[in-house]
Amino acid sequence: MRPDSLATRARLIAAAEQLFADRGIDAVSMNEVQRAAGQKNKSALQYHFGTKEQLLQAILEKHTPGIELRRHRLLDGVEAAGTLDLRALMEALVLPVAEKLDDPDGGRAYLAIFGQIVGGPRTSTFWNDARLGNRGADRLQRLLLRVVPGLPAPVRMARYLLVTELLFHGLSDFGRLVTSDPQLFPPSARELFVSNLVDVLTAVASAEVSGQTRALLPPHVTATADAADGTNETP
Repeated sequence: MRPDSLATRARLIAAAEQLFADRGIDAVSMNEVQRAAGQKNKSALQYHFGTKEQLLQAILEKHTPGIELRRHRLLDGVEAAGTLDLRALMEALVLPVAEKLDDPDGGRAYLAIFGQIVGGPRTSTFWNDARLGNRGADRLQRLLLRVVPGLPAPVRMARYLLVTELLFHGLSDFGRLVTSDPQLFPPSARELFVSNLVDVLTAVASAEVSGQTRALLPPHVTATADAADGTNETP
């Protein structure tokens, strides 16, 4: 792609990031993105991205590689320690994303946009794409299964969704607070917030499955989970 074409694409992504983060994905039209990017050529946005979903995917792809590289490095350290620690695994989840708070190239906008996607009508579309291309998250999930074994699959998937929502909504909201009044949130406050977020997500991941919740699971799911835990007493 020619340098001028790459520059146009980058301007369109930057304009979309800001508009989607500030006003919401569904409240912004493609024409507004084009105008905000200073593009008089009405076909520029369609040429580079085609649809709003493809534009959103381009925003995610802009930020994901750096997050994944950082996560792999943290997971390398966790595995090199020889003992898998749940909180360390949660740090590998949180820290690469939290660092987007300091990324001047759309980092806080990315947090706000992903927060809108998670749990929204676009979740299924982007969730499948993210799982296929997100090797660091896949590796993290496999390690978590070794630390917290025996969780029934429906409970495990619900917790993963909760953890992801808390991660992105929490960091996005904190980013807005920092932007609105930086003096109230010095680096020490940010470190405390992130560390506390890791604590909360660790607690979510490791919470005991209550009898009330197990009673709502299909019998075959409960039996499978109990067998994995070594607690299935059925002869």
